[in-house]
Amino acid sequence: MLAVMLRDGFEFSDDDGRHLLKTIETELHNSPNRARHAMNNALIAIGTYMNNLTTDALKTAKRIGPVIVDHGDTSCKTPDASTYIARALKRKTIPRKKKRA
Repeated sequence: MLAVMLRDGFEFSDDDGRHLLKTIETELHNSPNRARHAMNNALIAIGTYMNNLTTDALKTAKRIGPVIVDHGDTSCKTPDASTYIARALKRKTIPRKKKRA
């Protein structure tokens, strides 16, 4: 079983991630604004940082569809999880050039 070591020694395993993805899929659209926003961010984090669950997270994001969050009178926007994950993964694979002095 693989796990991601988080702050304070807490481990978040692949099984924990799969369980959270199922919870997000079933509860996201019926949750309050802040919870929808947090679940969308968790979905992005799982898809971006847990390499073994990237495909599962992308499939979950596709099944969920667009996440609508009322941000009030602000310019804040809720990112589309599948697009965000794909862009983040693309950035991970591009080697960065070292700056020379």
